[in-house]
Amino acid sequence: MRSDQQHVRASALVVFTSLALAGCAGSAPELHPSKPEVTISGTTIDKVKTALVAEMAKRKFRVGKETQLEMPFEQPASGNALQGLSAGDAKGNPIERITYTLAPQGSDIRIVADIAVIRKLAAMERPIDITQGPEAQSVQAILDKIASEVGTPKPTKREN
Repeated sequence: MRSDQQHVRASALVVFTSLALAGCAGSAPELHPSKPEVTISGTTIDKVKTALVAEMAKRKFRVGKETQLEMPFEQPASGNALQGLSAGDAKGNPIERITYTLAPQGSDIRIVADIAVIRKLAAMERPIDITQGPEAQSVQAILDKIASEVGTPKPTKREN
């Protein structure tokens, strides 16, 4: 290989590496807040479910179709839940649905909440995830309250 070709290749490698490194530095992963969640020790799934039903009833939510480890609660969507949605997504009679997923982890129970606005379209539902919206703080407060009532809250490791 001639010296000219080696110089061009070396220069190209330096430029490519510089651009790649600049791209990495400029596109650091965004930190997104995680879903509302809590881990509780010293309780049972039944106690957690009972506390969730009582707390959500105070807030005018009704229990949806639950499974052993999932509890959805629904109510007509509030203005707070609709905040940030397009006019098309907010029209009609949307429903706010908060689904709590209970995950036994050894002697602990981890509860994670998903928050969505549901638009019913004919026989189908169209969920719009609002877990990162303004409702997340009140849902986190519900989880924290329940954790302190039915067991011992454990520090939650936030995944980014």
